[in-house]
Amino acid sequence: MMRSKVECGKLLKKPEVAVMIPKVLLLEAHNGGSYIFFQELSKIAELHFESKEGRYMEWELMEIMGPYDAIMITSQHDISSRVIDSAPKLKIIAKRGAKPENVDIEAATKNGTVVTWTPGANYVSVAEHTIMLMLCLAKKTISQMNRLKNGDWRFPDAGLQELYGKTVGIIGLGGIGREAAKLAGAFNTNILAYDPYVSKDRAEETGAKLTSLEKVLKESDYVTLHAALTEKTRHLIDEKELKMMKKGAYLINTARGGLINEKALVKALQKGTIAGAGLDVFEQEPPERGNPLLRLPNVVVTPHMAGWPEEAVYREQKEAAMEIMRVLRGDPPKHPLNPEVLEEKGWQRLTKCKLLISREERGWSYEF
Repeated sequence: MMRSKVECGKLLKKPEVAVMIPKVLLLEAHNGGSYIFFQELSKIAELHFESKEGRYMEWELMEIMGPYDAIMITSQHDISSRVIDSAPKLKIIAKRGAKPENVDIEAATKNGTVVTWTPGANYVSVAEHTIMLMLCLAKKTISQMNRLKNGDWRFPDAGLQELYGKTVGIIGLGGIGREAAKLAGAFNTNILAYDPYVSKDRAEETGAKLTSLEKVLKESDYVTLHAALTEKTRHLIDEKELKMMKKGAYLINTARGGLINEKALVKALQKGTIAGAGLDVFEQEPPERGNPLLRLPNVVVTPHMAGWPEEAVYREQKEAAMEIMRVLRGDPPKHPLNPEVLEEKGWQRLTKCKLLISREERGWSYEF
């Protein structure tokens, strides 16, 4: 008996295959999925937005990471080797902002997971915050504001200063350091800089004079840190370095808390070794309530917010989302921190320029 075309069609029809939609975990994402780049990402992946007060504990991340193909993070949560091991499907860790100290890149590489960052997204924001801290210290803004709110008025011996004409020392002349130099230059400051991986010509492009760390510390009225936190730079500013600084100098840190030995800094501030400090970052974040740096009158503190203006957050999230989109579509990301993974995947075209920069050099400047 002859079968009908419909019957034959039914017999020849292939069974449907379930399509696995990639899953993306977004920690501390702003504006949820309202941004257009999140909407575009949602067309190829299932998005999960998570946020909480304080850090996720390692075990919490290990419990939830299993099904995810990608994760977007800030510096808030530690992506340890154990967390990475708990995520066998993880293809990309997209870090918003600066190079991460909170990701085990070696473990990610072993797992075949590419780690990316978003250079340039927060350069201006962090540089502006740096200048703001300098001005707050020079003008005694916080103490004067508190006096006024408590019913007092100005007094003649407040010790206010101009930033104009002072010497500013920049340690780490990467992207943010260069932006800070440009902004400081608007105050007709004399700019000194220390960075072992930057040429004299490149420094001079921003109006900075490249010199030794010792000279930066000894001659600057304001010393501002813009280096990455590595084994070589941990406690770059310790008791010895603080004693090199002028008695009336101020120390600014909008990079990483571990660049400064906080115990030595507290001692220097209490003894008057230096005049004061402006800190956006701490060795432990958030700092303990009893941390003396939160109570000293000659310290201005902010809660690691230098890179968090709306414009910077938008740029960071957009670029991180685009990196995730590229990887999930099978394309190489633009800003990998472990290009070895890309080589294994056959993405040689992208990695050639990245590999010209030594691993040590890639790790020193806060923003390269």
